[in-house]
Amino acid sequence: MSDHLSIREYVIELATELGIRYHPTPDDTLAEIATRLAGDDVVTDEIEDLIVTLKRAGVISGNEMGTLLSRYLSEKTQI
Repeated sequence: MSDHLSIREYVIELATELGIRYHPTPDDTLAEIATRLAGDDVVTDEIEDLIVTLKRAGVISGNEMGTLLSRYLSEKTQI
């Protein structure tokens, strides 16, 4: 990853280069419903969804996914 790119820019660039787009799976829909029924308010954004999609596609490992999500959320809260 280039040091000059934000995590957001890196994820978008990587997904675009590989033609990867987020499409909710049945498990995603179930998790959203269960979360809502539990009274929780968990909303992911497009970058979080793309990071998970990159993992599902085998482009990044589970450890890389965790690192990217952590760094992205940290970056996001600093803005």
